[in-house]
Amino acid sequence: MVIMILAYIIKKKGYLDDVGIAVSTLMAFVILMGTDIKWLLIILSFLMLGSLVSKIGRSKKESMNLYEERRSLKNVLANGLVAILVVIMYIFGILDYNTALFGYVGAISAATSDTFSSELGVLSEETPRLITTFEKVEKGTDGGITLWGVVVGVVGGFLIGLLATLLFNNNYLLIIGTFSGILGNLSDSLSGALFERKGILNNEHVNFICTIVGCISAVVMYKIHEMFWI
Repeated sequence: MVIMILAYIIKKKGYLDDVGIAVSTLMAFVILMGTDIKWLLIILSFLMLGSLVSKIGRSKKESMNLYEERRSLKNVLANGLVAILVVIMYIFGILDYNTALFGYVGAISAATSDTFSSELGVLSEETPRLITTFEKVEKGTDGGITLWGVVVGVVGGFLIGLLATLLFNNNYLLIIGTFSGILGNLSDSLSGALFERKGILNNEHVNFICTIVGCISAVVMYKIHEMFWI
């Protein structure tokens, strides 16, 4: 019942297209069956925050052909598949609870951080610089970054980490969310500069890499913390 209500709200708000709603509903079902509502709230917060920041500066983005009204199936899979795979691995006993939780939060933090940078970074008056060479590039160029984009990216990861900390009462999730978020974000820019600009990968591929890096870096940081501080 909860999932159906959420699907209805997402459709009414226009966050996703119909196929995206169908797949995200299935993902929500897997998350609820394998974990609990708190895990679902984390990924829903990414969807809502991403949709919110995408609407900021809409007219300016439209003038640059950078506005995307609705997310599609490709967006859902690129940003959410790693998180769902983590949940599935937890369900089958491949990952323990804490490892799964930190990896899950890390993946979603990275997706949120990247979304904040992409949607808000283009509104900056700064001239972007390519992450690999720091040469000046046009706004919207794959691999281009600005200081403002990095800052808002940190904020995106921080917000997911903060929510996770409040939901799971674990202060280290705040650090995980912030750092794994920006690491995944920067890996997205690096992949964009090295591969997307050359047509080797597309936007969904680099977004997927972003969440993988966010997930792995979160798990590594958790394991280091567990080894030396617990």
